[in-house]
Amino acid sequence: MKEIKKCQHCNLHKNQKPLTEKIKKSDIMWVGLSAKKVSDIKTAIPLQDDTNSGKVIKQIEESLKEYSFYKTNLVKCLPLDEKNKIRYPKKEEMQKCMPNLLLEISLVKPKVIFLLGKKVYDFTTKYINQNKIKIDAKIYYLEHPSYIYVYKRKYINTYIDKVKSIINEIEKIH
Repeated sequence: MKEIKKCQHCNLHKNQKPLTEKIKKSDIMWVGLSAKKVSDIKTAIPLQDDTNSGKVIKQIEESLKEYSFYKTNLVKCLPLDEKNKIRYPKKEEMQKCMPNLLLEISLVKPKVIFLLGKKVYDFTTKYINQNKIKIDAKIYYLEHPSYIYVYKRKYINTYIDKVKSIINEIEKIH
C-alpha cells in the first residue's frame, strides 16, 4: 500500500496525494473513475458518502451488512484542468494507475468487483484482457451511481435492488 501512497507515475499527485481506503480483505470492491478534491487526505476515502455516488453506495452497503466492502478509484489522484476544475482522467493517466488498482485487487481479494461507469469498465476490462491478467473475482459493469442519483433518482431503489440481486446470485454460486 505504501507504493500507492507514494505513487508519482504521472503528475496528478501534484494536485492531491492518492486517495485510498485502508486495505482490508473484502467481499465486494467498488471502483470509481478518479479521486475528488478532499480537505483531509488522511481521513477521506474514495466514494465517500458525502458524494452522490457515495450516498447510493452507502444505501446498498447498509442493506447488505453481512458483506464487507472496499472502495477505490481507477485513478487515485485528482485530475484537474488548467482552470483547476476536476476533469476526466486521460488514458495515459489511467494506464499509469492501473498497476495500483491491480495491487489493490490482489490485496483485497474481492469476490465481486463493480466497475462504476462505462469509462472505468471499458478501460479496465480492455487492459485486463490485453495483458492477459487473471482476476479471481466476478467483474460487473454498473451505471455510475452518481448518474443514477442525479439523472434517474426515481430509479435508485431499482438500481439498489439490481446490485443486491447480483451480489446474492454470486453468493449462491460460491
